[in-house]
Amino acid sequence: MKQHLYFLLILLSFQTHSQVTVNNVISKIKDEVSTDWATQTVDNVKAGDPEIKVTGIATTFMATMDVLKKANARGLNFVITHEPTFYSHTDNLETHANDPVQEAKLKFIKDNNMVVWRFHDHIHRTVPDQIYEGVLARFGWEKYHNGDRTYTIPEMTLLEVVEHIKQKFGAKTLRIVGDPGAKFTKVGMVLGAAGTGAHFSMLANPNCELLIVGESNEWETVPYVLDAEELGYNKALIVMGHADSEESGMDYCADWLKGFYPDMKIEFIEAKNPYWTK
Repeated sequence: MKQHLYFLLILLSFQTHSQVTVNNVISKIKDEVSTDWATQTVDNVKAGDPEIKVTGIATTFMATMDVLKKANARGLNFVITHEPTFYSHTDNLETHANDPVQEAKLKFIKDNNMVVWRFHDHIHRTVPDQIYEGVLARFGWEKYHNGDRTYTIPEMTLLEVVEHIKQKFGAKTLRIVGDPGAKFTKVGMVLGAAGTGAHFSMLANPNCELLIVGESNEWETVPYVLDAEELGYNKALIVMGHADSEESGMDYCADWLKGFYPDMKIEFIEAKNPYWTK
């Protein structure tokens, strides 16, 4: 009798799991983030039918064709991406209408019964910001956090910090401004493409001498750090690249989702830094 009951519970569990749709998962995410859901947001379905049943979830920094193929091969039909899928911030399909690359990508998603949904605005707005949490864990600097995206680390030279990032993130295209031998304990982070305003706000923070960013142009933050160094300020800049600076956050997101769907197949798929150097 007990054995029959055990198998019945397994069957009911499987049936419940098999009935979860993409919209169900999105609704759960909306309920679990600590911020109100914005009426205007890029966090919406980019392709596919959200009423399909979820066979598995893939989280990723960017839903490239490579990531989509890997997700499909692993039986993960719901792809949650942090960044755009169709080559513009809003994923407006009209921007590249009839482009063969875009059309082929849409066809792959449709033919394989997949759905792509973006999780960008609210993953940053929830507390804690999952992107920063994932990256901070990869750095191993949790205990050095000051609470304002600045970190008081044991003294390291700029070169030592660079080597630390290379080791922890496998980063191969770092760009550095500053004296390799300069020593730092006060670090600030502005991940992704937050913009120059956020860079300057962090540089003005007394707890930031070394600024680590995702992206930066070469005519605002960069010359400021150069001039600050020339004037005797202990300042330096590390540009990690957008992917390397945020991707770990989507690994964190996968673990977060497993807390709600422990029996569902959920995997982080690395999109990777697209650049290489010679």
